[in-house]
Amino acid sequence: MKKKIDDTIKWPKIITERLILRLPEFEDAQVMCDFVIKNKAHLSPWESMQKDSYYTKNYWEKKIEEVRNNFQSDKSCCLNIYTKEDNQLIGMVNYDNFIRGAFHSCFLGFKISEQAQGKGLMTEALQFSICYIFKTLNLHRIGANYMPHNKASGRVLAKCGFRQEGIAEDYLYINGKWERHILNSLISKDWIETEGKK
Repeated sequence: MKKKIDDTIKWPKIITERLILRLPEFEDAQVMCDFVIKNKAHLSPWESMQKDSYYTKNYWEKKIEEVRNNFQSDKSCCLNIYTKEDNQLIGMVNYDNFIRGAFHSCFLGFKISEQAQGKGLMTEALQFSICYIFKTLNLHRIGANYMPHNKASGRVLAKCGFRQEGIAEDYLYINGKWERHILNSLISKDWIETEGKK
């Protein structure tokens, strides 16, 4: 059954030189399902082990509802990345676990299709979505962590201004084992002093 979309909410839509970033809509469920199936081998080394249901349209229908509810509740902002030229889903950028109060922080996670790697597209998506997170959603700090051997993610975060804060042993259970992670963060004032002034 098609869910009703609340037209009173200002849903995020970010347009860059080559990309469109937006919250997934209910009609995107099959496309998102196809994305994770096609990129399963490419993404599985960096993600938690997924149940079989993760690769079904039904899972993504429920996930989209959760994503949209969480945005309305100020808990997260999860964006799909589409190419502007041909409207192809090439990745996802998730700003999760919003904590307000004295913290005003969230955590960043991202994934890009194997085919779209090496073109600067994820860096472009992050630079523009970080602007939205800091300026529009008024968060103060973004945390982002990656496994030491995931050099590509480390390079992308560095290009976006993230600074290393330390290393956490056995931080996340990834692909069947506990993995150490390099801890990084980006503070709004540091971003404003660099990217935010461009």
